[in-house]
Amino acid sequence: MVIGIPGARGLFSPLQEAFRTETPDHRLRLNAMVHQFLDDFRQLSKTLGDRPTRIAELMPQDPSVIGTTDASGQGMGGVDFLNTPSGLRPILWRHRYPKHVQSRLITFDNPRGSLSIGDLELSATVCQHDVITTAADAREHTIHSFHNNTAAKFWQRKESTTTTGPAAALLRLQSHHQRVFRYVPFHDYLPGLLNKMSDDASRLWHLSDAAFLAYFNSTYPQMNCW
Repeated sequence: MVIGIPGARGLFSPLQEAFRTETPDHRLRLNAMVHQFLDDFRQLSKTLGDRPTRIAELMPQDPSVIGTTDASGQGMGGVDFLNTPSGLRPILWRHRYPKHVQSRLITFDNPRGSLSIGDLELSATVCQHDVITTAADAREHTIHSFHNNTAAKFWQRKESTTTTGPAAALLRLQSHHQRVFRYVPFHDYLPGLLNKMSDDASRLWHLSDAAFLAYFNSTYPQMNCW
């Protein structure tokens, strides 16, 4: 059933965790997060009659958009190439994490942090889709994204995780986003050495936006400007 309901697969993370942590009296403990995800399923069931599912939302086609993402402890960024009648349209984006997010990253100097680099990489994959749907009509189109973080790639491919941490919340957000904008996401791995553009987008924070754009146009020139 879930296969035929776009946006449903990303809602299983806390449910899986609930089944993994059975109580001694063989009951399932449903916390606030589990109830929120169950409410999502109830809302989905109410919209099935008004919101038909189209075949192009279920199966990946030849991608209309190809892009990459990356994240660092400072921020995230990515590049996209939209296939248009006038040729490939390059899109460049980046976003700096707020200080309170940066301070929560788990590092050797901050072992008690609550965010892994995989969580940040996953946030970049979700934002990538929002950038694309802001720039173009992605309904019933396949978006093919590449990432150099295996955890983020597998989380997006499975659309679930066995934790109730930030990754579960991000996958829930991804599910809602996909259902609203009706695209098909597809994710693959790209070695870090080949992910140079997105790596630069996530790290070159010493450059102003204007200088950053000029850097990309000179370092990674395209037929159409970034």
